[in-house]
Amino acid sequence: MQYTNYNNYAKITDEEWVEKLMYIPPIQPLHYYFFKVKCSEFLKYIAENILNADCVESILGEFYEFLSHNDWYVLRSYKKKGNATLSTYLSKCSLYYFLRIKKKNDKSNVCSIENREIIEQLNYLATNNEEKANTRLWQAFAKLNVRDRIILRRLIIEGRTTIEIAEEVWPYVKSNEKDWRKLPIKRVQDTIAMMKRRALFSLIEEMRMQYS
Repeated sequence: MQYTNYNNYAKITDEEWVEKLMYIPPIQPLHYYFFKVKCSEFLKYIAENILNADCVESILGEFYEFLSHNDWYVLRSYKKKGNATLSTYLSKCSLYYFLRIKKKNDKSNVCSIENREIIEQLNYLATNNEEKANTRLWQAFAKLNVRDRIILRRLIIEGRTTIEIAEEVWPYVKSNEKDWRKLPIKRVQDTIAMMKRRALFSLIEEMRMQYS
């Protein structure tokens, strides 16, 4: 059965959602409805009450990565979870997931992963002979994995946009869709922005470890 109108998506059963969300290539209108409409209520609660985020869109990229990780393991596991509706099941799984993220961030006393002072220092080092820079920040940067170094260098040091670097960094994204061009631009931007936040978090953690 084909769904060509957003109004029809409300008629999809939970079992059909699980099946159709994992289609390759993705059914983009269906994905849009699922992430922007069907899951909007519990994502809004998580964004506003758990993460103190400005809007739901700020966590959509992370939510997509969470669901699609390991060949959509969370969705595939739904069939084993008894009689709960898909929305109830996903809201609980997502709540636990984002609570773990918040706990990890709070434990590190990082109020904002996008730490402006760190970014400014990184820019300064990059424009003042990084090879000779013997600083706590640059030493930590050198210990990051390849993905995080690429992300920080391209987006912060070089000032490029997420779309400009999508071709280079998408192989590092755990996604069923290997061609980022087949996905909505917003999702690609959100996903790479989340990778940037993770890279900054890893950089801060490396700096802390030097003095722990």
